[in-house]
Amino acid sequence: MKKHFLVTISNDAEILYGVRFICSFFESGADHQVTLLHICRRDAGGASATLSQMWQGPSEGIKGQLTVQAKKAIDRAKDLLRGHTMAIDQVMTKTCAERYGKVKDILTEGSKGAYDAIVLGRRASYTLQWMFERAADETAQSIIRDTGCTTPLWICPEPLPGKKNVLLCLDGSENSYRAADHVGYILADQPQQQITLFHVQNVKDYNDPAEIFVRAEEILKGYGIGSDRLRRESSWGMTVAGAIESEVERGGYAAVAVGLHGERQGQAKSTRISGGITAKLISKVEKASLWCCP
Repeated sequence: MKKHFLVTISNDAEILYGVRFICSFFESGADHQVTLLHICRRDAGGASATLSQMWQGPSEGIKGQLTVQAKKAIDRAKDLLRGHTMAIDQVMTKTCAERYGKVKDILTEGSKGAYDAIVLGRRASYTLQWMFERAADETAQSIIRDTGCTTPLWICPEPLPGKKNVLLCLDGSENSYRAADHVGYILADQPQQQITLFHVQNVKDYNDPAEIFVRAEEILKGYGIGSDRLRRESSWGMTVAGAIESEVERGGYAAVAVGLHGERQGQAKSTRISGGITAKLISKVEKASLWCCP
């Protein structure tokens, strides 16, 4: 089934980590659709006049205005996708002026379209990290309430050649099973990708990992993913984020999938994105794409 990804584009044509991840992770010729999103920052006191110069050439089907630097980045992104044998009619481009702040604008667009994931380059994630690491930050809380974070977020560093496979982190919460559902949907037609089911045990965790693995495997097998593509891995760690980080480093995964909100421990959720495990992983996982699944 065709997947639709919203990929953010900055003014820097040399970065484009989200586009590069799409190209490196999926098989050439994969039948997916990509919408490139550029949010034009209107900063009257900007340090570079070049960034505020508007493109005066033909629009080539691009919706909205864009700067000269953004046009270069978008053209480069399209070249990369063409080089991956993705038909150009599968690529759409949308630009808009910043309205509510870049993070909220991205999430708002993600909630409006029927996207399977919002793909952010690592530079975009720095802003996301700054917002979500402050548990009391009213702006971050309003983003979660207003959008419901209904679309998975992929935060992508510069992809390394040859990296593949996904680490699926499970804690027994319904949200982690939705992460399993997302992974199954995305990888159903990608037989080259293996999936490791990963559970971290610590003194606060009393879940039976065997039961968790069985339920996740049932979800994945519902997408036609056989046992030959699945493996189980358990670990003990003082901190869940640290154990996940160590496994990502050890296994060399291309992506790690986590639930946006995790299993309850006492009166608080252990993996709330505001100040929780997912927020820690945003800052710690630098060699794999982080899939945050609501």
